Amino acid sequence: MSYLVLARKWRPQTFEEVIGQLHVTRTLQNSLRNSCVAHALLFSGPRGTGKTSVARILAKALNCEYGPAPHPCNKCGICREITAGSSIDVQEIDGASNRGIDEIRQLRENIQFLPTRCRYRIYIIDEVHMLTKEAFNALLKTLEEPPSHVYFIFATTESEKIPATINSRCQHYEFRRLCTAELADHLSSIVRTEGMGLQQDAILLLAREAEGSVRDSLSLLDQVAAYGATSLKEACEVLGIVETQVLKELAIAILESDISKALKLIDDVYSFGGNIQKFITDLVFFFRNLVVLKNLELDSAVTLLDFSREDAKEFSPLVSKYSAHSLFQVLDALIKGQEAICRSTTPKLSLEMLVIRLCSIKEVVGIDDLLGKVDKLLSSVKIQEKNLSEGYAKEIKVAPAVNPVSVTQKKCSPGAWTDFVDSVKEQHPVLGSLLTCCKAIEIKNNGDLIQLKCRSGIQHDMLCEVDHQQSLRELTKKFFKRATDVVIEEIRDNVDTGAAGKTFSLRDELIQSPLVKEAVKVFHAQISDVRIFSNRGQEV
Repeated sequence: MSYLVLARKWRPQTFEEVIGQLHVTRTLQNSLRNSCVAHALLFSGPRGTGKTSVARILAKALNCEYGPAPHPCNKCGICREITAGSSIDVQEIDGASNRGIDEIRQLRENIQFLPTRCRYRIYIIDEVHMLTKEAFNALLKTLEEPPSHVYFIFATTESEKIPATINSRCQHYEFRRLCTAELADHLSSIVRTEGMGLQQDAILLLAREAEGSVRDSLSLLDQVAAYGATSLKEACEVLGIVETQVLKELAIAILESDISKALKLIDDVYSFGGNIQKFITDLVFFFRNLVVLKNLELDSAVTLLDFSREDAKEFSPLVSKYSAHSLFQVLDALIKGQEAICRSTTPKLSLEMLVIRLCSIKEVVGIDDLLGKVDKLLSSVKIQEKNLSEGYAKEIKVAPAVNPVSVTQKKCSPGAWTDFVDSVKEQHPVLGSLLTCCKAIEIKNNGDLIQLKCRSGIQHDMLCEVDHQQSLRELTKKFFKRATDVVIEEIRDNVDTGAAGKTFSLRDELIQSPLVKEAVKVFHAQISDVRIFSNRGQEV
């Protein structure tokens, strides 16, 4: 007799044996009890969660000789035929290999015939999302108004690929992944029944690696049992999985910035033949568990962790040494680096570079702790300032008076003004040229006030601009070593020579202007025409 793998041997035969899908089994049992089972059902969910098994149980419940009933007997001939897969009226179709419109047309022709032995003809189409668009369209009318003796049960792992027109004609049941604890309990009962003697920590490892899939967990258990493993170390060896202890040591090396130890652990995993992509994924989930354990109480965290209460207690001292911010920072960096490692052609090198960067990260101080340290620092500074102020007060009473350093001020005179204009020409050529145009200078209030007399015209207007006035104040203060006010006085001609004479005077003034002369000299130009405009923009 050929060996029957555990996934088939322990396949559920009744609704009660299906684990983790109570929301589906209870609904179907109530529908059977009330005789209101829909003619088209869609089962979707991750692999190995019981979709096809529930479809077979439903087929037995509908066709059982003592039914339809929510509890198939599994003893009558029809139930045994459906369990063995030899029933003519219950057909399982692989949607991946029978995906064309021709297969669906053949199915539409066959459903017209009455069942041979059973009460109903039942079509179970697995991986239905693999059907072509034309095949789905051919099913529309049949699904909407099928014969009374036909039921359709569709199963898929990718429900989003099912057309909306098909989905709307079916009752949709979503199967869920099993949590690690629930799957571990199921495996423990099987291990006890089979007499394998596998330790609980090894069972928990299988449940975690199955990622919520019952079939995957049983396949892993089959492999471990064939190896004869009983301990966690042996289970890791046969499955090629890195032990939790290695992850813990690597986490400590990263948190303690021990680059040498971290690289040695990575090299050991690589030499062991471990998958680097799988290893970085395990490391990400390990730090995720540490973050959860840090932020929650032990009793609350155990239900959300992927390891046992004993492991959680073992890792609690490790978590207590570091702040939640530091753990979260490492987790965030691992998540960002995980994608790059999975795409890399040299994943080992990428992982080593990531771990070196993580070891270089300094421990993060929380905002609350930082503010507390700042408050303490400020309070100590205030105390020191108070002590220093008292000490300074005592020293001031006994310290002799010290004469301040005197600043020698330059006396403002016509000669000094000439020197000032020359210095301005070097620093501010335009302003120096304008000052040269001034006809006279008067010094008042011992040099605190300088009055410049300038003829009406463009030079006077430019000297009165805000920017030039500001620059003039700064330059005089810098040159004479004291604040000096400079006032520009406008000189007007008393003789009215008429419009022609005024225009000639302005033209002559502009031509003789030092600024214009400087422009002619710099640009090697010559004056060809001079036009005078009024304030309104009209030519005079």
